[in-house]
Amino acid sequence: MSLVDKSYFVLEELEERWQLPHRDLAYLAENGLLRLSVRLFGVQLEIGTYEEGTDGKRFTVAQERIRFTGFQDLQERDVFRIFRQGEAEVTYFHAPEDAYCRLIEPTRSVWVGRQDLLVRREERDRVEAQHRLVHKSSIAPAFLHQSNDFREVRIGGLAFNLGPVQARVVQRLHEAASTPAPWCEGKLILGEAGSASTRMADVFKSQPHWRRLIDSDGRGRYQLRLPQR
Repeated sequence: MSLVDKSYFVLEELEERWQLPHRDLAYLAENGLLRLSVRLFGVQLEIGTYEEGTDGKRFTVAQERIRFTGFQDLQERDVFRIFRQGEAEVTYFHAPEDAYCRLIEPTRSVWVGRQDLLVRREERDRVEAQHRLVHKSSIAPAFLHQSNDFREVRIGGLAFNLGPVQARVVQRLHEAASTPAPWCEGKLILGEAGSASTRMADVFKSQPHWRRLIDSDGRGRYQLRLPQR
């Protein structure tokens, strides 16, 4: 068991944690059920959308160009090539539908090998919850709320005294947790709770341990951390 609180993992760590053979982990990744990432350093990225012209052909519309260091998720086709061929030349990264994220000059592409594949903590937790790939150490502690307005909640040994907006967010996530779709769009939840901010981290910045209470999928969706049933 690792004593380091990691923000990302190599594939071998997940194989051991989930007790899955490599071929099953590869199947999840190649079919978009497990999103693999690569770490980039000082590359130039263009982020934009696809639009359709009057001739029916799609064209790109750049929204921003940034110098980027951090994690980007890979597309399934590149993951497939990496597992089959050992490496792949990557130009585009995974993006929402009708959007794109690509490398531009001076870095037009990067070569990604199997040794470069990583899984972010948020993605690991999302897959564990969705596919019930549960390791005993990952089971969340019990959740309790002391009042109907959710101003006082407790998870495991942690107690939270929440502000009105924070409490409404937690209440909405608690309601969603009992449905087949526990993941909620963060901006929508915050708007319904009456927040002027669109960032969950800003709303809960007064709660240093809020990530022990609320889980993120890394793509703007959130759910309450509840025990695995």
